[in-house]
Amino acid sequence: MNQFKVLFDRNGSPLDIDYIKQKVLEFSESYETVVKEIITNSVTLNRDTFRSNIATLMPPFRMTRNPKYAFYGVKIQGGIVSDPKRALDICWKQARNELKHLKKHISQNTSERSRAVLELSPELRNYVIGKVSEVFVKLKWTSVEDSDIGPVGASKVLFAVLPEIALPVDNAEWDAVFRTCNYGKVLLTMIDEVNEWEVESRTRFESLDSPPTTVPSIYNVMAMEARPRE
Repeated sequence: MNQFKVLFDRNGSPLDIDYIKQKVLEFSESYETVVKEIITNSVTLNRDTFRSNIATLMPPFRMTRNPKYAFYGVKIQGGIVSDPKRALDICWKQARNELKHLKKHISQNTSERSRAVLELSPELRNYVIGKVSEVFVKLKWTSVEDSDIGPVGASKVLFAVLPEIALPVDNAEWDAVFRTCNYGKVLLTMIDEVNEWEVESRTRFESLDSPPTTVPSIYNVMAMEARPRE
């Protein structure tokens, strides 16, 4: 059985270049606009960019509607970040040091943000993925008014500020696509699958979308496409 489920079909053949390009183009305009905005605005990382990027990303991902959710009410209104439960500052306090270190480490060891996750040497990749996984676990168990951020929320926080490395993962992907609750394994699967797809397709993965883009932002579209049909 083929271990890769996102960029390869059931027979183990790589998905066609034009097919992936079409899926990226067909995906919602709001997703494309939001993702390109957070990629552009996440070159540097501080409290303001952290809050702004997450407040930009969460509403289209439907993470802000339920009063029980940690990110309930988070949005940008009139150019100002609204965060009624102070979830953004709670998350920033929990992870700011590790995230700043990761951002600096990644930028110093890669030349192209669009394919940074593929540029890291095996040793550095393992180090970065390990640190991202540690932050993921810390965020996952962070509580906001008795509601944990959870794995879906944690992965989206990381994608909002580290879109060159992190992947947003929803419940259906955890359960049916990657079949693991280990975020590091998910990221390593993405890296291995993209590398294998590039070898077989003889195409750079980031070329399948218009800039600014990143490997995870394109892979995310196809991971959502790989979810079981209801």
